[in-house]
Amino acid sequence: MTERVTVSLETVFDAIPVGLNVVDADRRIVLMNRAFRESLGLRLDPYPPGTLVEDAVRAAVLRGVYGPGDPESQVRAVMAVDHGHPGRLRRCSFAGRTFDLFNTPLPDGGYVVTAVESTGLLADRADAENALAQTATALTTLRIGLAVFDSQRRLSLVNPRFPALLALPPDRVVAGFSFVAMLTLMETREEFAGPDGLAFIASLRDAAPGISWNHRLHRADGRSIDVMFDALPDGGCAISVSDITPQARAEDEAYRRAHLLDLVLLNIPHGICVYGPDHRITKVNDTYNRVMEGAPVRIGDHRSDLIRQRAEAGEYGEGVTETVIAVQVAYDTSRPQRRRRVRPNGTAIDVRTAPLPDGGHISVVTDITELVQAEAEVRRRAEDMSTMLGNIRHGIMLWGPDRILVASNPVATELLDLPADLLTPGRPEAEVIAALSERGHFGSGDEVAKRARMLLHLDRTTPFGREIATRSGRVLHAQSNPAPGGGWISTFSDITKMRETESELRRAKELAEAANQAKSRFLATMSHELRTPLNAIIGFSDALARENGDVPAKLVAEYSGQINEAGKQLLSLINIILDVAGIESGRFEAGAESVDIVKAIHAAVRQADSAAQAGEVAIELALPDTLPWLRGDERRISQALSQILSNAVKFTKAGGSITVEGGLTPEADLFVSVTDTGIGIPAAALERVFEPFTQLDGSLSRRYPGAGLGLFTARAIAMAHGGQLHLASRAGEGTSVRIILPGSRILNPEGP
Repeated sequence: MTERVTVSLETVFDAIPVGLNVVDADRRIVLMNRAFRESLGLRLDPYPPGTLVEDAVRAAVLRGVYGPGDPESQVRAVMAVDHGHPGRLRRCSFAGRTFDLFNTPLPDGGYVVTAVESTGLLADRADAENALAQTATALTTLRIGLAVFDSQRRLSLVNPRFPALLALPPDRVVAGFSFVAMLTLMETREEFAGPDGLAFIASLRDAAPGISWNHRLHRADGRSIDVMFDALPDGGCAISVSDITPQARAEDEAYRRAHLLDLVLLNIPHGICVYGPDHRITKVNDTYNRVMEGAPVRIGDHRSDLIRQRAEAGEYGEGVTETVIAVQVAYDTSRPQRRRRVRPNGTAIDVRTAPLPDGGHISVVTDITELVQAEAEVRRRAEDMSTMLGNIRHGIMLWGPDRILVASNPVATELLDLPADLLTPGRPEAEVIAALSERGHFGSGDEVAKRARMLLHLDRTTPFGREIATRSGRVLHAQSNPAPGGGWISTFSDITKMRETESELRRAKELAEAANQAKSRFLATMSHELRTPLNAIIGFSDALARENGDVPAKLVAEYSGQINEAGKQLLSLINIILDVAGIESGRFEAGAESVDIVKAIHAAVRQADSAAQAGEVAIELALPDTLPWLRGDERRISQALSQILSNAVKFTKAGGSITVEGGLTPEADLFVSVTDTGIGIPAAALERVFEPFTQLDGSLSRRYPGAGLGLFTARAIAMAHGGQLHLASRAGEGTSVRIILPGSRILNPEGP
């Protein structure tokens, strides 16, 4: 009867999917189940009951189970472990699998070793740590200092920029560094020796829990930095140096420990429930009911009854009860199974089943709540980091040392105007540069290939910056900074508004300078022009006053005429100035009188004739017998013709000639042209002559007096009548000025 019970127990142990090795007080093997043998790479049972543990360890060492090294030293190390207390040892087998060995002492002096495979767990952990490392790499290259302290005010996250900006030794500001120690360290630094630095340290020390604030620090070395202090929900705080929102707290170690397994039923740290061939429970340990609190089982309970009870209690989640039961009953217990679920009380459990030789099966349940929470925390942190990078105002791309894209945020795709699926992880740099070339980021022509080659062979170990103009009109600042491990970070900032502002400021400066120059020209010109008639008025009036009333009539008439002529000249200048003011303010309009254009031309010629005779310049008229009358402003039209003729006479040398023509154009518009053989105008200066108070050469203002308003006013008068003024000239070859007035202003050719 005893033998049958022993065989049954060994059978149960062999069916347990967790390795078990039971050792007695004499350090001899009592029982080693199949899972434990498989963890050693053994299929048969080379260690029967009674085998010394030391012999079994030596054989395993010689087979390479404990890795390279001196075999006897390894044996001594394993045997030196104190099995009188619970413990854990990690063993990597030569087959690449990793097992955690848990020691559980027994009351009689023996102990039980549990072998739990952790290969997959370590791989998952490595993947999670790698993902967090990539995220941390991106953070280390940002130009923002960030430090996060936990609820115990211990430093849990810091990037290199943080101690650099605060002038703290980077080898001191590391994980575990306390908040108080950091403040004490600051007090010893010269950068914080000034009043502002001491006040900053005091504000950090007196920061109330749960209150966020920011501080502008002016360090003793002359540098200024922005420091933001933000309280965290768990009682900790985040400190960011510069103008960026607080970074996520440092990555928490994504690590969990498997619950210690106690393979001697009552002592095993996993819940064990054994079902017989009739699907009724034959054995169950206390751990099982502790894990399954609220859903206890007893020996003799039938599996189908338990499934129904648990389905009705919501153990398997929401859904139609009968459907849920059918799914659970359908699980094949004749082969190993593993699944995970969350119980109604929030506990997460891992359920493993394995068949038994007698047709029954064993169920092992493990509370994995901490693991699930850790995984959820890692996912949440990854999502937070992804959200942060997705909403940051700058485009970011992380490149590996092999010039392959590791990660990017959506802002980079938007700013660079690239297809949505181009900036995906694994994309070679050459493909991205080719896409940028096609979109005109490198200009056009031969420059495209040249700049693309330059980027493909650029040394990424040193910072590099440039500006990019996109097809959409954006101007981007592209910056490349090296990242740890040989890769680099590319950041893209939209500086369109900044460049537009700079351009507007330049234009405003140019306009202001032009206005200032115009003012200076006006003052210089008008002071000269006004002085001449004023001198005449004052001189002749003084002469009359000195005669004491006994003045010959002829002399009075002559002096009065000169005074009158100077007054008219002064009035003319003032009228011209008022006309310029009206033109520039938009209040210059043409009248609606009937104008005899022939009469206006003759009047202008008569007015210029005396100056032409004095300068020995001939004025010739080439007019048809009749010209139609116009609807317009007679005074202003005469003024425009007089100013054009005055300029022609002024800038034509003695012996030269001026020709005045008039007529109708093929488009039935009226034209009047004045052509001279004067000094002419350089082609590059044709437009400048229309600027008010301007003469092309400062010396001309002395050789040819005038206000520099003739062509400016004449063109304004022509445009006020809906017409145009055209100027054609070459230096040394004379000038031709043509006024064209629209046919819509022509009246009956016979007169008004």
